[in-house]
Amino acid sequence: MKILIYGAGIVGCTYGWQLSEAGHDVTVLVRKEKKEQADKDGIAIHCADFRGGQKQIKQIIFRPNVIEELSSQNDFEYIIVSTNNLCLREILPVLSQSAGKAHILFFQNMWNDFDEIANYLSPEQYFFGFPFMVGGGRDSKSICSAISGLKYSHTPLGELNGKTTARVHKMAKALEEANLKPVISTQIKVWLITHYAIAAGLSAGIIKAGGSKAFAGNSKIIRETIKSIREGLEVCLKRGINPKTEKANKLYYLPLFISVSIAKKIYANEALSIMFDGHTKHSPTEMKKMLEDIIECGEKLHVDMPFLKEFNESTIE
Repeated sequence: MKILIYGAGIVGCTYGWQLSEAGHDVTVLVRKEKKEQADKDGIAIHCADFRGGQKQIKQIIFRPNVIEELSSQNDFEYIIVSTNNLCLREILPVLSQSAGKAHILFFQNMWNDFDEIANYLSPEQYFFGFPFMVGGGRDSKSICSAISGLKYSHTPLGELNGKTTARVHKMAKALEEANLKPVISTQIKVWLITHYAIAAGLSAGIIKAGGSKAFAGNSKIIRETIKSIREGLEVCLKRGINPKTEKANKLYYLPLFISVSIAKKIYANEALSIMFDGHTKHSPTEMKKMLEDIIECGEKLHVDMPFLKEFNESTIE
């Protein structure tokens, strides 16, 4: 397939590289000032790949096609939007004018963004997913990413209406070929909104602890984090999204002493540590926005949120 990765970030480039390795024709859209260098030098990726039960360090130069502007005459079959959520309002007018016949896969954190997208695009133009397999950060020379090998790590995909369509199946097949573990969800909106609440609380807890390694060893902060996540999930419930229908959320409803014990084991995982540390350091502004979004919504719905508010005041500068 001919695929455009909209944004040359950690997630987009790592997924794009893996799709390219699987035989797909991948193009990356970069900012104008980055195109010349990307054309000349390629995109350096330092990846810790934990799939297959062992850690493999891969250092490659990814050389996709590179463009700086999307033409409405494009012939892409899919456009994967993998930028920071804060860029969404900047991107939507471009997609509205220039997406052409491509199917747009939004690969971002989502909270109140569904109506905004619907203002610019028709439902047949887009669907949703989340890059749950990949994370990390970057330095001045390269992208530093990790690909998770955990059993429950996957790439959810789905239509807002819950239907399983041909375009979702086709993208799932491409991701399967790339060993990125696609899972087709019939309730992708529930998955995305509850994940937003979980990621906001979890990221704040990791920042407060001083990093993933310190977080995994600190039962007190893990307990506070789980309580903040429960507050966020209560906000989801009050806005009509039932977190308990998504099995991935079960951990946060277990008795606290059990969920803390399980969380300590999960978040001690090296791949997750790389992913969380990279994201909290690389995207602090997005992390702050996520906390503030949930708190603002919770206040309107009269949800008590002492742990979320404490995190917002003390951990996010």
